Amino acid sequence: MNLIFLICILIFLNIKVYAESIALNVCADDNEQFPFIIIEKGSIKGIEFDILNMVIHNLKGKLNINLKFEIMPWSRCIQMVQKGQMDAAMNASYNDERSLFLDYPPNSGPLEPKPCSSDYKLACSGYIVITLKTNKFEYDGKPLELPRPVRVSRGYSVVPELEKIFHNDDLEISKSDLINVKKLIRDKEGSLVAYIAFKSELNRNKEILKKVKIHNKSYVMKSYYIPFSKKSIFTNEQKILFWNEIKKITTNKKIMDKINSKY
Repeated sequence: MNLIFLICILIFLNIKVYAESIALNVCADDNEQFPFIIIEKGSIKGIEFDILNMVIHNLKGKLNINLKFEIMPWSRCIQMVQKGQMDAAMNASYNDERSLFLDYPPNSGPLEPKPCSSDYKLACSGYIVITLKTNKFEYDGKPLELPRPVRVSRGYSVVPELEKIFHNDDLEISKSDLINVKKLIRDKEGSLVAYIAFKSELNRNKEILKKVKIHNKSYVMKSYYIPFSKKSIFTNEQKILFWNEIKKITTNKKIMDKINSKY
């Protein structure tokens, strides 16, 4: 009888935990591009934001989440997640440095069989190489051959790797891809490793686009996730529930086609 009573208490406590609403503070890069995150007339939408909202909706009854979403510079977002001031970062790729303070979905990073093969990814994306059209250089996958200085935005996952390859004046780290491409044009030398979504911004800026070349071979392609801060109040069980719901959505072609068709 005591055992049955104990089981009933545990079931009641479990239901009570899941019935309560828990705040999920998520930050995203304010330099994120269409169609992933779109800010329009003060409201936020976009493919990844729609996926996040669908995850929260589908989890109701199991994990009731009150979403608090903020757009900010990427370096600040990562710093806040590291300190536990944010629970999770939207659209973050894996690197060893981040894994010290971020919990990623199963089989991420070195455990991922090949780039972009994770079922838990929010998107498959990466970094592109940009040079001046007047430069005859063609990127073939060898970073050491990139025209100097190499420019990259602060907070990007490729920064630690580039810092190991290039030293002193060979690497310039700035606030954004737009600032870097303007420096490239101004100085008439060097190259730029930019987030792939920056293509959309360049396509809208014809004056810049006619002066630069986007190379066919990407610098790298990788999976992007919503990893959680190790200091977040979310338990490992809750994180797995959350990531599994992402998996159910992003691996369902019918659902993703419907989301993508909106943009």
